[in-house]
Amino acid sequence: MKQRDALEIFSFTNYYGAQVTTVLLNASNSVKYAVKTASIVKQHKRVETLLERESITDLASAEGRLVHLRDKEVVLFKVPRSNYWQVRFRIYTGKWIRFSTRRRNLDDARQIACDRYDEARYRERLGFTPLVKRFDEMAKCCVAEMRRDIAAGTGKKIYTAYIAVIETYLIPFLGQMYLTSITNKHIAEFEVWRNSQLRRPPKVSTLLTFATAFTRITQTAVEQGWISDKVPVPKLNVRGEKGQARPAFTNDEVARIQQHLKNWYVGVEGYTGEMRLMLRDLVDILTLTGMRQGTESMNLEWRHIEWYVEKDVRYLRIWVSGKTGARWLIAKHECLSVLERLQATHTDTADLSFDDLLALRMPVKLFRFKDGGKPFEMNKIFRRLLEDVDLVKGQAGTDRTLYSLRHTYATQELLAGTDIHTLARQMGTSVVMLEKHYSKLTATMAAEQLA
Repeated sequence: MKQRDALEIFSFTNYYGAQVTTVLLNASNSVKYAVKTASIVKQHKRVETLLERESITDLASAEGRLVHLRDKEVVLFKVPRSNYWQVRFRIYTGKWIRFSTRRRNLDDARQIACDRYDEARYRERLGFTPLVKRFDEMAKCCVAEMRRDIAAGTGKKIYTAYIAVIETYLIPFLGQMYLTSITNKHIAEFEVWRNSQLRRPPKVSTLLTFATAFTRITQTAVEQGWISDKVPVPKLNVRGEKGQARPAFTNDEVARIQQHLKNWYVGVEGYTGEMRLMLRDLVDILTLTGMRQGTESMNLEWRHIEWYVEKDVRYLRIWVSGKTGARWLIAKHECLSVLERLQATHTDTADLSFDDLLALRMPVKLFRFKDGGKPFEMNKIFRRLLEDVDLVKGQAGTDRTLYSLRHTYATQELLAGTDIHTLARQMGTSVVMLEKHYSKLTATMAAEQLA
């Protein structure tokens, strides 16, 4: 009868061949009944009896939980723990693809199963992964990549901000969507929700962080073969309130900071004492070179420093790599005493002459603890220093950070008459950016001509 077709019967004789064990499997291929051994003669009669005892309801349920589509290439089925229809099919490589349609209605489930089957075959022929990942799956893969880079020491500090944006905002709102189905309407709805969560109008810099984090997820999806680079993906808006430039320090304020740092580490034990001593050298190097705090300064190694001779004058030349790529910069002559002071801090460099140290081109970081470890960030301890000397706020009422020392360098160079194109190359930025942030100095620089 029809109900019997929903069961599959397997029989095998035992070791002595005098008994037979019969196992009945239901439509979902799980064991429905295991029948105790019986004589071979009575086998068929035993099976008939068991089938007659099986309730019509159970058999109908087993039959209704299995649906074949596309010449039995696609199978729809249900599992006891879910009301949704599940799908399984095999692709060209022989791999089984299984997923939930997230639909209770059979007709809806049929449509989804066939569409995904066709898409999987098409994507496989093009060399892509069979199924498109949801946005949250792509985002988590992107986050894992950035965390690996951070752990390996090759990741940028901004990665922590990207990770926070992805986990706190992008995944909660867009996580269950597919990247290829996200529209400009979805992006607009996300931005309204995000702004309500931020509880303030975002600055341009904040919007750029969100936009870059979203773009990194898209790049990961392309690299993994989840989407084609030809697929149009909407972008996040980066038009917001203009942020205020970080304030610089005056010469007198820099002198106050340097004077306080001379003894700030004395009597302080452990990593805190080492970081305070390290901060003294870091502040001086940032002020004398204009390099970026973070990737450029904290990854600086002794092999990146060399003497450069021009017209019988020696200059310290430093190789840095950061936000805008790698470049050489020239340090102020006063930087030599700072580097010699830093050299004397560690036993593996203290006994060498400075020239020998540079000639060895040691792949050893300048800013490190005595045990060789590298501090993850220095802004918090710099903030505490500024609180001690009452220099946290700038003239515009904005907080100062270590990055303010780069603005100090740029301001002093422009006031000293350094050509803006030369300064742009030295600092690894563009003339446009310098003019944008330091246009207020234009009249001051030309005071002699204007007065």
